[in-house]
Amino acid sequence: LPQAYISAEEGDAACRRAGKHLCTTQQWQDACMGVARPYRIYPYGMEYEKGACNVARRLHPVLRVHGKYLHDSVILNDPKLNQLTDTVAKTGEFSGCSTPEGVFDMQGNLLEWTQGDQKALLMGGHYVEAKLHGKGCRYVTAGHGAEYHDFTTGFRCCKKADKEALAQLADAPAPAPASASASAPVASSAPSGAGPSDPPGMRGFTSNTGKLPKLSPPAYAAPDAICPVDMAHVAGLRCAEPRQICKRWLPRLSAGKKIACAEFAEPSECAGARRKLDYCIDQYEFTPPGYSHPLTHVNWGEAQNLCRAMDKRLCFEDEWEFACEGPEALPYPYGFVRDGKRCNHDFPEEQLVTGPDQFIDRRVAKDSLPGCKSPFGVFNLVGNVDEWTSRESRQPPWRSILRGGWWLTGRNRCRAATESHSEIYAGSQTSFRCCKASRK
Repeated sequence: LPQAYISAEEGDAACRRAGKHLCTTQQWQDACMGVARPYRIYPYGMEYEKGACNVARRLHPVLRVHGKYLHDSVILNDPKLNQLTDTVAKTGEFSGCSTPEGVFDMQGNLLEWTQGDQKALLMGGHYVEAKLHGKGCRYVTAGHGAEYHDFTTGFRCCKKADKEALAQLADAPAPAPASASASAPVASSAPSGAGPSDPPGMRGFTSNTGKLPKLSPPAYAAPDAICPVDMAHVAGLRCAEPRQICKRWLPRLSAGKKIACAEFAEPSECAGARRKLDYCIDQYEFTPPGYSHPLTHVNWGEAQNLCRAMDKRLCFEDEWEFACEGPEALPYPYGFVRDGKRCNHDFPEEQLVTGPDQFIDRRVAKDSLPGCKSPFGVFNLVGNVDEWTSRESRQPPWRSILRGGWWLTGRNRCRAATESHSEIYAGSQTSFRCCKASRK
């Protein structure tokens, strides 16, 4: 049986005593998903197979032992939990839960500690739950420190192959390719030479595990400058409740409802109070040095940390909203009539994917849309990429709100928001921009 109740610190020490090391997150995902396209979603392939791995046991062991669900460190480390039947399985007991290369139990059974770029992460799900934080190889729990342990936490070790082993691998026959009928991974680059790309090894559209950029605070153009050189100054009275009436809808429906207004009545009427705002906001969505296009595949917490590295912070949603619509509460940053080409959205569905859940990268460079400009001179606030913001009234892990939409036909306007993704969600479209207090 694999050892549970293990912290990342203990797992790392055990690996080192064995002449190995705790797997990095990238190594773990490479083993689970493969290193060549199409990347697997589950260790055994693209489609979920019920019963292949030890996931979703019928009853929670805490309920079985204690009669009710208790959630404290003592109860969750009760050694009786994993001594029950139908809990942890023996290594390799689920013979179908294997990668083509012969690595077992990377989904389910126990969570596995890995070493990420900035902190230890738990991967793969466990025998009680393996869906909440991602599918298969993409399952990640980031909310615990390296000292944390409970009945679900385990680990495995990695070691750099020596030259002799590498030579043997090179001479070995290649594993059979995945079935051509299997569904494709979530992110897919556009055809060669036809679309954007991100620096190798770095986080981006096709990589949710690449390295994040190293950053430093931007300069001010002059000692008396209100905002840093890469930010716009936003100041004025924001309407809390504008009345925006749609005159004409686009035909696309979602769950039977119209979702995109083609034209709003002019002007917007303010039905609520107005509040004075004064702050700085990035002129463009975040595009790090060395990148040609906005960074994506970042979650809310990572976006917040990147902003802090630049002596900024993630924008509150009312700040983002006001920068988009201006004092007149415009439905779109440029006015009242929707124009998808102006702000890189409203692609027809056949131009969004190359297969089931396989999105084409439709990002454009930050400065390629001069017409997608708000009254405050802020660019690309709708379309192109989704942008993380913060909602003050929410508690973790639901402080994360996505604004502006991306290149599909959806909520690509100033007042629309997506609240359904928690702080750990990172998609091939999720990006951000930062805000900062202005110098008065």
